[in-house]
Amino acid sequence: MTLHSGKVLLILMACFLLVGSGHVRSQVIDYSRLKASGGRYKPTIATARPADSVRKNKPSLLTIKVFSVDISKPLASAVAVMTSRITNRTERIAITNGQLTRVFERPDNLSIEVNADGYKSAQRTMTIAVSPTGNRYEFDAQLDPAPISLTVWAVDSRTNKPIHDAHFTVSGKAGNTTLLLTPDSTTGVVKTELPGKGMYQLTSSASGYGDFTKSIKLDSMQSEARVILTRKKTPDVTKAQALPEAVVKSAKSTFVETPVAKPIIKAPTLSGSIQMPAVTNKPFGSVENGKPVQLKNVYFDQSLPILRSESFPELDQLVSMLAENPAMQIELRGHTDNQGDFDLNVKLSRDRCQAVIDYLVTKGIAKNRLSALGRGPIDPIAPNNNEENRRKNRRVEFIILYY
Repeated sequence: MTLHSGKVLLILMACFLLVGSGHVRSQVIDYSRLKASGGRYKPTIATARPADSVRKNKPSLLTIKVFSVDISKPLASAVAVMTSRITNRTERIAITNGQLTRVFERPDNLSIEVNADGYKSAQRTMTIAVSPTGNRYEFDAQLDPAPISLTVWAVDSRTNKPIHDAHFTVSGKAGNTTLLLTPDSTTGVVKTELPGKGMYQLTSSASGYGDFTKSIKLDSMQSEARVILTRKKTPDVTKAQALPEAVVKSAKSTFVETPVAKPIIKAPTLSGSIQMPAVTNKPFGSVENGKPVQLKNVYFDQSLPILRSESFPELDQLVSMLAENPAMQIELRGHTDNQGDFDLNVKLSRDRCQAVIDYLVTKGIAKNRLSALGRGPIDPIAPNNNEENRRKNRRVEFIILYY
């Protein structure tokens, strides 16, 4: 083989190798010209463009939505803790308005935990991949309210000593079950768990003391409520009466809630000849000071404070009793079952009592002798487990305050 032929063969082999590897485009070579030039002619080899199959990956997006019950009502504030299982790096990220979006340019394997104050946490493990089209990932973090602890006890307003035989009722909103609490007979303290932070209705009663009812705000995981009760006395309407209080303590605040005193009403001079209605000739049976008496034949339109005409005969008997005892003052108390919103039930029961008062006033009874109190579902006389029992709990009573 001559030297010239060897050079030509080497050039041809190099061209075949370059074309096969994709670095140059294949092209037609004029071999006669190459031979005639004595090796001085060298074909131009064009560089190939990058292969079309190599495409750049787009970033992937992760969206975290945080809510409690309804996904359309996001939580205002939460925190996401994300740990990469590839890099072992942990990030703590604040979530505002219930949504967080993160961009990932590289694949990752994440462990995610979402927390919010007053709620249980939610966890998720997610594998994030990247691709030329870009990927989207979502984590709908539904957080359940965390239970809170409430400690309750009652004390005497004069001695500040615990009242061991006190009983408590705690009710929440939206028809939540009413909790009946009995304290420890030795300490007078009772502890319970409630479904979450918010407003609750606290009621307390004890033998020889006035009843207490108040809405309290619980804003801490560990809360305390000290109820201050005042002993019952023979009413003296010429003097202001002591009112019960509730002192609620939490990690954030301490405050005292005291009902607003009603204006003092001066009663007429009483005559010794005025007697309580006799058992034998009065429609309401034995009527005692402070003892609730049910108006059994008072009816309203469903879910409305509108008196029906069937109620008038019974209310006229109440008018007669008040007319016969002109110094008597009574309080109308309305009650409902536990169906529906708690606050709306309290309002409905109060409005129904007011409807009774309006009727009595039209019959000549002075308005300052009558008062209304809505108790809602707080004082059931039967379990709310069927319609018959719930009907029993929907009632209006009156209590003699003074005579």
